[in-house]
Amino acid sequence: MIIFQLYKHWLKLSLFSIGFLICLSGTSSALALSSNEIVLALESEASKNPIAAKKSFSGNVSWYGVPFHGRRTASGEIFDMNKLTAAHLKLSFGTRVMVEDPKTGNTVIVKVNDRGPYVKSRVMDLSKGGARELGTLGRGVAYVDCLVLSN
Repeated sequence: MIIFQLYKHWLKLSLFSIGFLICLSGTSSALALSSNEIVLALESEASKNPIAAKKSFSGNVSWYGVPFHGRRTASGEIFDMNKLTAAHLKLSFGTRVMVEDPKTGNTVIVKVNDRGPYVKSRVMDLSKGGARELGTLGRGVAYVDCLVLSN
């Protein structure tokens, strides 16, 4: 239990650091930290990009790996199933998304580098490494909450 609490505080500190660096770069206008959550208000492209304006979404995710490992993704990168990446239909390539499994509280931050999923009931496809980190590898499909961190 102590290790879980330390990890939880480390995660909050890490997210705070990311937000602080974004503030320093001039792409955000406000950063607030409460005891339970970190809020980052972005002023950048949110008005031009309706996905970025939404900032969060929920739904089913699945994962993909072996058949695509080593092949080129839609962004042009070579797919490495062990990296923390994801496929999304509309988010810009390079967008970082924090994915949380509400059943377990596990989180992972992935980078969008591919297009998909092409199954209407799913909102995102994680790489095998992303699903492993999130703890959803064995389930195949899991309901998650997603927060867009940057694009």
